[in-house]
Amino acid sequence: MTGNDYLRIWYRVQIGATLVILAMMMIRNYEFNRQTVALALLIMVAILAIGLTFELLPNLPLLVKKLNAWLQVITQPIILVFAWDVMVREIIVLLHLPSRGVVTMMIFYYFIMFAPFASVVGGLMNWSIERLIFIAWLAQVVFTPLIALPTDLVDNHFLLLTLSTGAVGAVAFFILTTTVMRTWHLSWPGLKPHWSGDFNWWIFAGLILVDIIFMALNTGEMPNLHHANWDFTLSAFEAAVMEESLFRFAILGILFYAWRNLRQRLPLALATSSILFGIVHLTNYGPQEWSMTILQAVSAAGIGLFFATVYVYTGQLWLAMIMHFLLDWTAFVASDSTLMTGKVTIQDWIGTGIELAVFIGITVWMMYGQRRQVMERHVDRLTGEHQRFGFMIQY
Repeated sequence: MTGNDYLRIWYRVQIGATLVILAMMMIRNYEFNRQTVALALLIMVAILAIGLTFELLPNLPLLVKKLNAWLQVITQPIILVFAWDVMVREIIVLLHLPSRGVVTMMIFYYFIMFAPFASVVGGLMNWSIERLIFIAWLAQVVFTPLIALPTDLVDNHFLLLTLSTGAVGAVAFFILTTTVMRTWHLSWPGLKPHWSGDFNWWIFAGLILVDIIFMALNTGEMPNLHHANWDFTLSAFEAAVMEESLFRFAILGILFYAWRNLRQRLPLALATSSILFGIVHLTNYGPQEWSMTILQAVSAAGIGLFFATVYVYTGQLWLAMIMHFLLDWTAFVASDSTLMTGKVTIQDWIGTGIELAVFIGITVWMMYGQRRQVMERHVDRLTGEHQRFGFMIQY
């Protein structure tokens, strides 16, 4: 049996257990005349029952499998998060167990809860556009575990911050992404270096230096460490892990594979993922002014291009994560806020324009000579057919 076989067994057991829990809740709410809640739970039970039935029936038409897969993609992650919240609440309230221990234990399960879903349902996403939609949708659901869990039950400030800042969801999303990328035969997130003789350590040091200089210029002043707190640290951690997993690891890997027959797939994928990274920052509009949000989106596109270049040249996702974390953390501490505040000035636009030009220039320079060869080699490794999630356990 391979890793995917074990995940399939886990998937079936998890759906079955969740189905039973929600069915019991449905009956209880119906008995208490909570008709609306009971109906919502009935819909959840029906969706999971369909998913489990189709999973146990191997010889189904491809169209039927695909329709069920998308039904599960859209609904099952939300149902899993809801069921997780319910289980946490019920264990605390009905069993009168200390909330700190229960929440801590359940957080560890949340980290890995989506892995079997990613392997079984994600494995049915064969087209690149399907994979992009799949991973983008899961990013919206997984990193927000507080859907139905009453926050007053979490009596520990640190645990509540790990949930509310998205730090817990970011780890869960990273594990989900790693699982589904292996299921698609793409890549590990670069935990084991594969640096050959053509790798230039001076270029590597230069990229690190550029990041340090940009981080210093971005803060504008020495961060006041008195402003440092868990909120800023966990928010920076969430952004680093979540966004690098999504944009550099998943989206770049999918684009590399989708455009594997294009000669210029490397620069095209780098540019596309970076533009998407900038666009997603437009969602910060509301808490921030529109002009400041536009400025942030343009800046994010530039720094995203740089992070993507670092990731592909080194093949190490953790390095991009560390750079991203330090950039956000120092900015949060220096401004004493996780949002960009104030009015946009012409100097801000000039500075952002220079920043964008520098990052584009570095990327263009990396597209030539031995530098390009190193990056192309890493792209081949990240999308090669030799990638497998097929470990076996011998008894």
